[in-house]
Amino acid sequence: MGASGIQDAAAPFLESAQAADIVIGALTFNDRATAPELVRSLVEGCERAFPNRRLLVVNCDGGSTDDTSRLLRDAVRPEVPVWTIHHPVSRTWAAPISDSGVPGREAAIQTLVHVADTIESAVCLVVDGNLRSDAGQWPQWLADPILDKGVDCVLPWFRRNRYEGTLTNTLLAPLTSALYGQRTPYHLGGAYAFSANLVRSRLRALPWEEEIARYGIDAWVTTAAVAERFRLCHASLGPRLQPAKSAVELSTVVAQAVGCVFHLMEQYQHVWETVRSSTAVPTVGMPIELGGEVGTIRTERMADGFRQGLRDLLPVWQIVLAADTLEQILELGVEDREDFRFPASLWVQVAYDFALAYHDRSLHREHLLKALTPLYLGYTASFIAETRAQSADQVSQEFARLTDRFESMKPYLTQRWRWDDE
Repeated sequence: MGASGIQDAAAPFLESAQAADIVIGALTFNDRATAPELVRSLVEGCERAFPNRRLLVVNCDGGSTDDTSRLLRDAVRPEVPVWTIHHPVSRTWAAPISDSGVPGREAAIQTLVHVADTIESAVCLVVDGNLRSDAGQWPQWLADPILDKGVDCVLPWFRRNRYEGTLTNTLLAPLTSALYGQRTPYHLGGAYAFSANLVRSRLRALPWEEEIARYGIDAWVTTAAVAERFRLCHASLGPRLQPAKSAVELSTVVAQAVGCVFHLMEQYQHVWETVRSSTAVPTVGMPIELGGEVGTIRTERMADGFRQGLRDLLPVWQIVLAADTLEQILELGVEDREDFRFPASLWVQVAYDFALAYHDRSLHREHLLKALTPLYLGYTASFIAETRAQSADQVSQEFARLTDRFESMKPYLTQRWRWDDE
């Protein structure tokens, strides 16, 4: 997949295209049950919120066989142009982990960036076509900060169960906040918006051919906006409703998500090594809240996964972890199930040790990243056991305190990172 393939796919539409103020980009793959209603709702929301703005719907489809694109076009009134672009899908790379389920997601987003820049749109919205959420007010929350307040990137904040997304809440978000100084939930797609400034000055210039585009496109784009100091805000969009996705091995999810963050740490070292604290990112939209616990979470199995890792991966952990970190990990292995507790400070130290080993190329990077999984399970089991009796608000506060811990312990990372470079 290259820039020429993207341009070729969009060229027939752009030859006679008229300018549009707002591009609504819908990423689809066999989403006939959700995408038509979602796009119809977004178009009507744009017309209510911005009656004088010209609209263009761009359906980037990854090869649907269920008539998704035709049904999507039929759902939008004829006065609103709808382009169906079948973006290039590379067959040579493993499928990235994405809630959208769209193959070639990186090519789809690159296509939207190309279109939005070429027709000089003021806002480019990007939505996953498999969402069932009520999106009627989303255009106002996503586009208004860009059109009226000078924001460059609007990130989604979906309401979730308090223990949903623990990889995000216990590692990806606090690490990213500590690195770049802006407290933002780690972005996993769904719905977001780019300004013309962000599209033209940064996104068009991203090295889309790099492997990271295939394994962490959402985090890659968002981190570029955060690290390069574009103006950000969150749009609180309510619950994220979508069909159940097919199960993916947890170690693969960890390797792709964490690997993306670690990879970008090397690119943006000159930014994050001088950041000492973080500030909150403004929020628009619905009130933000964590939901209560749904179902039973088997923390015993998580703790057992940690102990299995201790048996199977000790030689790897001996290479990755500092001596003091490893000593504390070994002590956890002798605790009883009921008494098992993984201190937050130790978890932060583990995360930073893995980042340093990734930077130092101590091991094959995929093997290194997958070896983090049992440690993540151990900390998650401990966190849930310690907070299960707390309210959702109290759990949210614990996540905030974990971010504080990542910030306060950041010198552990920066000092050792510099040693590795010398």
